[in-house]
Amino acid sequence: MSQSVFQLFLTHRLAALAGADSLRAIREGLLWLLPCLLVSTAFLMLSACARLAGLPDDWVNFLAGLHEKISAILPLLVAASIGYMLAIRYRLPQVPVAFLCLAHVEIAIYLLSDFPRAAATLVLFIAIASPLINVPIMDWLYRQAWTRLVRENLVGFNVRDSINMVIPGLIATALLVTVLSLLLKTPLVAQMQVPFDRTALDHPYRYGALISASNSVLWFFGIHGLHAMQPVFSVLDEAVTVNQLNLAAGEPHRYILNSGLLGCFAFIGGSGASLSLIVAVLLFTRDRSLRLLALAAVPLSLFNVNEILLFGLPIILNPRLFVPFLIAPMLNALLAVAAVQAGWVAPMVTGMPLNSPVLFNAYLSSNGDWAAVVLQLLLLGLGSLVYAPYVIGLHRHQDADDGVYIKSFDTTFRSLEEKGRLFELDPVATSYKNDARRSRELERIRQISEYEFYLEFQPQVSKTTGLCTGCEALMRARDKDGNPQPPWEFLKWLAQAKLMPDVDLWVAAQALEQYRRWRKAGFELPMTINVTGATLSVPEYGERLLDILSQARGMISVELTEDALVGDVQVINRLIERLHGFGARLYIDDFGTGYSALSYLHQFKIDCIKIDRSFVVAHCHPEGARVLNGMLRLCETLNLGIIVEGVETQEQYDALHSSTELVIQGWYFSKAIPGERMPEFVRQRQTLAQETCGLTAP
Repeated sequence: MSQSVFQLFLTHRLAALAGADSLRAIREGLLWLLPCLLVSTAFLMLSACARLAGLPDDWVNFLAGLHEKISAILPLLVAASIGYMLAIRYRLPQVPVAFLCLAHVEIAIYLLSDFPRAAATLVLFIAIASPLINVPIMDWLYRQAWTRLVRENLVGFNVRDSINMVIPGLIATALLVTVLSLLLKTPLVAQMQVPFDRTALDHPYRYGALISASNSVLWFFGIHGLHAMQPVFSVLDEAVTVNQLNLAAGEPHRYILNSGLLGCFAFIGGSGASLSLIVAVLLFTRDRSLRLLALAAVPLSLFNVNEILLFGLPIILNPRLFVPFLIAPMLNALLAVAAVQAGWVAPMVTGMPLNSPVLFNAYLSSNGDWAAVVLQLLLLGLGSLVYAPYVIGLHRHQDADDGVYIKSFDTTFRSLEEKGRLFELDPVATSYKNDARRSRELERIRQISEYEFYLEFQPQVSKTTGLCTGCEALMRARDKDGNPQPPWEFLKWLAQAKLMPDVDLWVAAQALEQYRRWRKAGFELPMTINVTGATLSVPEYGERLLDILSQARGMISVELTEDALVGDVQVINRLIERLHGFGARLYIDDFGTGYSALSYLHQFKIDCIKIDRSFVVAHCHPEGARVLNGMLRLCETLNLGIIVEGVETQEQYDALHSSTELVIQGWYFSKAIPGERMPEFVRQRQTLAQETCGLTAP
């Protein structure tokens, strides 16, 4: 039980995280960068192809320079897009806020200009994080009267909003400068030094997994992993050089773990082994937008460039993809180390640029070992299997996990069929909200499965004679501790779980059992049960219901709400005919509160109308009294039986008048009582009627 509670808590926390306004702003804002990213990475790919084709260096450098120029403004675009989305959320002037966020990044670049290593690591992170902090601050300041430079209606809308952002912008900028300046006084931030040397490479499994995981975690939060871990990758580059020198000297390789191994096998397609994500998308989903995005990312991922996926899906700050984004490169690194250590694959002895083509880089880095190419393909397939469950979409519960047997109904609850699709509308928020909803439903049904269900019966008393003429069977429940549970609560969850047809059949069977017990004791009293439209819509359930009721010889009738009549008229009329055939009656419950239409009264052979409690409560107002009296006159005109529900006070009772017999159901006479007490209640009403009215009970 504790495990299910923890899973439910975790699912709800992830749903809250995925649906947080800040994360939604990041995901939606970053999508605007896709065209720019495609252009930038296209130049990078053309540069790599030009180099491989042996074109002049001027061409290679020109194309690479275009990529670098666009990449240089990427943090500015990131900050502006996220700031714009957050401004929409906070109802701030969008363009001024976006420009302020852009300016904040430019200020950060200036402050970091003397710290190139910190700048390379932190600028993109600042571009993502600063709007998340600064925009809420500016929102609070913008709402303060003392920050308003221009009052209402003095100037145009745009001018007023733009000028009123000046003081909030100044204060937020001052805070950014202060915080960043203080951080740069810390050597750890300013120098970004990581204590790491070649001795660590003697433990290739431990550090291979650690480096791969660290790179993924950094990228997940928008920090460039290669830049942030530059000291680590410098040591890994040295290890490749040592291996190359050993090969030239005819000596065995020294280091299994190096930048060549990680570049070729851990980061296949870029950080997170994202080429495997592309394969998983193409294999395991039919979502057109996802497949188009994956196809667009294929050429670039072959050169280990995965910005399209990082920003397009996106992967950054996407809790759904964090686990495979972390596990895939870690698993790849461990298996690659094992393969080299076992001698199945040659060690990496040649340094290759990180944007070297997949397969080609493995062949060259291993000095022409085809086994390295095969290993890369195997790891690509394995990574796609790691990503597959997350790509397929929302969590699918196995039947064994989803099935919750409810002993009272002799039925099993199956969790709702998955209706959401991954990345539809807001990808992460939608999927996690649906996961949380299904988990909440499943957990609630598990609790309900432990309830003890039973029937109680609320008497119906004639206002004319004072005799009890019938009763309504009402479903009740106690939890495992014996505490009564409110019907509207558990019925709501049962309805959401699509269990109401099973509930209706159970109620009918229990009512029949009570009828048989009464009859065996020499007592008979007509009763009604509620039947939902869900039962009528499934022929199998409708037939089973009629079979049960027919055994009561007309002593158990059916109450339908008006919405249950919205369906196939012929099917409902056949049901009514069969009910009338064995002596049962049809009641319309809560009349006037549902899909009210007078056409129901001539479309269907209705025997009795149950007037809802809300009309009784409203009788104290003149309009309410007129409506109630009008409904009573209507029923009289149509020669329909009348039961008034929810009568609780003497005033309400006295306000009811009709030329025909009125039947009262409510606390004025009695709450719902157990079946074994109903004969005594009927006898008491007979005695009281004889004493007060001098009537002889039949």
